[in-house]
Amino acid sequence: MTADPLRSDQQSIPAALHDSARRGGSLTVLDRAMRPTRLSLGEVGDISTDVAARLRRAGVRPGDRVCVLAPTSVELLLNLFGLWRLGAVPVVLPHERPEASAGPGLLAHRLATAGAEVVLTDHLPRLGAAVPPGCRVLPLDAGLSGPGAPEPPVPDGSALGLLQFTSGTTGSSKAVPVRQGQLVGNVLACMAALGMRPGHTYVSWLPFYHDMGIVSVVGLLVQGVHVVVMPTENFLGRPASWLETVSAHRAEITAAPNSAYQLAVKAQQLRPAALDLSRLRVAINGAEPVTADTVEEAVRVLGGSGMPAGALCPTYGMAETTLVVTAASARTSVRVLDPKEAPRQYGGHELPDRPLVSCGTPLPGTRVTVHGPGGEPLPDGQVGEVRVTGPGVTDGYWTAPGAPLDGLGRLTDGHMDTGDLGFLHEGELYVCGRAKDMIIVGGRNLYPEDYEIVAETVPGVRGGNVIAFSLPDRERMVVVAEGRGGAVSQDRLARELFERLREAAKHAPAEVVLVRPATLPKTSSGKKRRGTCRDRYLAGELDVVATAR
Repeated sequence: MTADPLRSDQQSIPAALHDSARRGGSLTVLDRAMRPTRLSLGEVGDISTDVAARLRRAGVRPGDRVCVLAPTSVELLLNLFGLWRLGAVPVVLPHERPEASAGPGLLAHRLATAGAEVVLTDHLPRLGAAVPPGCRVLPLDAGLSGPGAPEPPVPDGSALGLLQFTSGTTGSSKAVPVRQGQLVGNVLACMAALGMRPGHTYVSWLPFYHDMGIVSVVGLLVQGVHVVVMPTENFLGRPASWLETVSAHRAEITAAPNSAYQLAVKAQQLRPAALDLSRLRVAINGAEPVTADTVEEAVRVLGGSGMPAGALCPTYGMAETTLVVTAASARTSVRVLDPKEAPRQYGGHELPDRPLVSCGTPLPGTRVTVHGPGGEPLPDGQVGEVRVTGPGVTDGYWTAPGAPLDGLGRLTDGHMDTGDLGFLHEGELYVCGRAKDMIIVGGRNLYPEDYEIVAETVPGVRGGNVIAFSLPDRERMVVVAEGRGGAVSQDRLARELFERLREAAKHAPAEVVLVRPATLPKTSSGKKRRGTCRDRYLAGELDVVATAR
């Protein structure tokens, strides 16, 4: 019997895997050369039991936080399932994008925050002095070979299943404790909302240190979905490889952030491939703000390869809610709200001027409300802080040496004040931006997203590489962008960008700054770090090539 999505604590990952093994499902992992290794769910279950026993013999105990540092591979997946079978707690560390992740400093911070007892890795030299005293380092193959051991007991759904680090877009990254039952239940509820079924095929390139990557793969696999995992590095090196894999495996399901759809659409426009996306039914767009122009381009360009118009599904969620909070229907076209036509019910904040994409309705058992500055509930159409209540909301944040810390001002009494500004309209959620990033000038809101979206339409600006941030003391925005070309063209681009923003935005930015490519601060999963960018701007630490005021 499958778990009730309204009760997140009913099934552990091993129990759900055991149930689904009788119905089918499989795991296919592609290596860097895109060669497949395929395992049935029964094989995954049997091997994970052996891995759990060997890890137990090596000294790993139920409840231990085990940090895993390795690229996407069969070995990584089998170790994760072995840890869940044992009842240990995986903490997947960033392996890709070392330039974006502050190198050893990030590793040391996450190992210390997790209170790691063990590190499993295929790259011992990279750890260096980052490993805290008392933490043991084991090779990635420690649980994949050697003598057998007694089979450990199966954990229940209340067992801690993951320490998931937040993206750290607005501050230091925090560890979120997610229970095994929440990992199973959140995806099961998402399947019910979007019409995903056992026997469907899901393709993912997403990194396993990101919540969308690990939760989606595990949650769908244990429900009998055929899961195909490709290396993250392959997508980063050649974005076209993602949709080629979706086409080759005739997948019904895939998922990625908004920026990945931008890259995939651009790749298809520049070098059209013979894709067959006619079986794709659920193309989830989440993990970062979903923009109207990306939705329009994706539907148009990918529709030319057979993707149904209703397949694109914007979602809203975060690590603190396990994964998904709301999801747009996979049966109808994406709803885009023109602010000129939206009902203007003013609360504490104003609607942005840009078109807003609906993130859909809450998952079964989840409740979304919008609140004013004093915590008062706001009616439909009024912008306020988004609050989430439901089985996916986690217990708190984790703090070394290992006890969950309830609250930190955001997770209280079973609900989460997300820090996001948004509104409800006809039962659907529209997200406007982050409360911390927004400033008010003359009683009107300035959202950094308004500036970023306009900036990315200017020829010469690298798509997905614009960060706007506020200067509260001056009540203005600064826009930092990566551009293309030499020094002369960069000076001209800075002036053109400033003029375009002055015409299109509510208030002209204080300054436009162009920096060298690949130097904008981002998280390990590629999200923009506005606060860090502002700090570097104020300290004169940006790699500036041109400015305009």
